[in-house]
Amino acid sequence: MRNWKDIEWIFEKDGALRDIYIQNATISDWKKVVDLLNSHYKLTFGVYEDNLTDKIDFGYVKKMFADETGELETKSATIDLDGIIVKCYFFLIDQIEFDINPSEIQSELELKKVTDFMKTVSAELGKQITLCGENQPEFPLIKIDSKNGIEKILTEKDAKSLWEKSDQKVNVFTKLKSTIIMKYFPKLLEKKILESANKEYESTPKEKNVW
Repeated sequence: MRNWKDIEWIFEKDGALRDIYIQNATISDWKKVVDLLNSHYKLTFGVYEDNLTDKIDFGYVKKMFADETGELETKSATIDLDGIIVKCYFFLIDQIEFDINPSEIQSELELKKVTDFMKTVSAELGKQITLCGENQPEFPLIKIDSKNGIEKILTEKDAKSLWEKSDQKVNVFTKLKSTIIMKYFPKLLEKKILESANKEYESTPKEKNVW
């Protein structure tokens, strides 16, 4: 049985979102995810209130992936997990990305809604899915791989140990050491934004993850 007190640190309010990633994705994975979301979840797709639909238009998603002009309206999906709001973004073909607001996860009950969603997506794709700090795909805090029977949530102690071990493995962490990793996520995000201001947004392969 999970102890919420070992998990709640992941959802401390720190001004950042929590991201959910499927790395090493394909357009076929995207199609499966879109079909799953459309058939099993309450959602809206679009940007403006007067133009929202209750299904994701996969044809439009493919146009977004192919658009190199930047002129096509960028749409996202908003999924309602019985009160927990999950946003889905269509940024990259090879990385499926969602985010949640940690302030909505205040007990094991809300956490279960999120992990059940992650399990369903992982099972549908036969791939690993992770929950991470905002823009930190290389440092999973929750990892679920339904195909291989993996479901692990880091305690603060686990995260501290991995953080210290990752010092030589992941460039973004080399100059930062912390006893409470989450307090540094906003600083890491700021640093990453500064470093990537002139770079195109890129995916992070699963192989670059700390664990």
